[in-house]
Amino acid sequence: MTSHDVLLLSADPLAAALLGAAVELAGHVPHFPEPGETARAALLRLRPGAVLIDCDHDEACAESFIGPALMTGAKVQLFWSHRTTRDAGGIAQRLGLPIATLPMEQDALATLLHDLPGSST
Repeated sequence: MTSHDVLLLSADPLAAALLGAAVELAGHVPHFPEPGETARAALLRLRPGAVLIDCDHDEACAESFIGPALMTGAKVQLFWSHRTTRDAGGIAQRLGLPIATLPMEQDALATLLHDLPGSST
């Protein structure tokens, strides 16, 4: 894996696919867990440069996953939408993580994705 590899963890398969397409357009390689694979197993298999986590993903949007993800050196980015049911603000604040609100303007999304590890300047 390279720093361009991005692991996407989402409770919504359609949102994950759309975000994956945006990640790819930004010059990164999107990856998803294999069927039946846990978020942690996908993290260990891929060792990505970045992990994008849907705040509604029960397993991934938890300190027990985010801590190990940060320890691998991956940049962790949380995201939520108007349909998100979990308030991850506390986790984000404790761990110093950003939360992106989707949908977002194309320029803001491009900037967020450009700032992922492995982006060319």
